[in-house]
Amino acid sequence: MLYVTILRSDRSRDPELWATIWQGKAPDTLKIRAVYNLLTDTRVFVWEGETLADARYMDRLNQVGETTTSIAMDQTGGWQQAFAGNLDGMREWFESRGRTGSDVDAALDLRRRGHEAPNVEAARRAAREWQEEQRTQGA
Repeated sequence: MLYVTILRSDRSRDPELWATIWQGKAPDTLKIRAVYNLLTDTRVFVWEGETLADARYMDRLNQVGETTTSIAMDQTGGWQQAFAGNLDGMREWFESRGRTGSDVDAALDLRRRGHEAPNVEAARRAAREWQEEQRTQGA
């Protein structure tokens, strides 16, 4: 399972943070995928874990700051297609995740309307119209 933990801690406590993490060894099932220092009092940890021991190890961070942890879904591929404006790539990404048929068609219709809109206001208006159509069709 993929998780994101956000740690907020007073930077003057960094030596305690490092000592806390270096004490002992993380479980073999705990895999750190990425850690980002936001150049503030906030760090973001992206990690995979399978066991309660993994969560308990990450909970050590609460000894030197305050954490919030959430289960995460990697949506990078979809966002990459969106930023590139690639509808065909988006279809492929949806289908690679098991979505098919009218579900994919509707999702792509929304994205196409946004992509073809002349400005962001028109794109948001098109999204609201799409939502209303979906409600009407589902009724």
